Amino acid sequence: MSKGKVRKHNIDVMFLMILFLIFTFSAVSVLLMAVNSYKSVVYANEENANARTAIAYIREKVRQNDKAGAVQVDTFDGVDAIKLASEDGIVVYIYCYDGYLMEMETKEGAEVTADFGNKIMEVKDMAISGSENQLIHVTVTDTSEKTSDVSIAVKSGGVR
Repeated sequence: MSKGKVRKHNIDVMFLMILFLIFTFSAVSVLLMAVNSYKSVVYANEENANARTAIAYIREKVRQNDKAGAVQVDTFDGVDAIKLASEDGIVVYIYCYDGYLMEMETKEGAEVTADFGNKIMEVKDMAISGSENQLIHVTVTDTSEKTSDVSIAVKSGGVR
């Protein structure tokens, strides 16, 4: 054996390989936990956003059309709806039908059914009520059974 060479033992190589495997396993484990945590946060956020998005949509549509006598709580085709009338004879109905928040635009007095509307988003149920003190109460239940509600003040006049 020459003087300047250091002999490597098999145990040194095995120790390094085991150390590398432990490090790799730890890194992969941490990565998988982070991915699962991210998925659960995104899922929870989406579930919470559905009912709130429906409420925000309804609130903004009512505020956009808040003109004297234009906002009503009405029933058509056996479905409770918010009726938004415009001066040119166009009526917009916002309602829940067949598991969806729906919107339908039609002429005043037209014979329509609830299935004519456009699907906005999936919701389980929606309850609408008007009160004499210029408030519309809306409660939306999303597909995961989470409920959100809002009272919308109609500033242009009473809710009919």
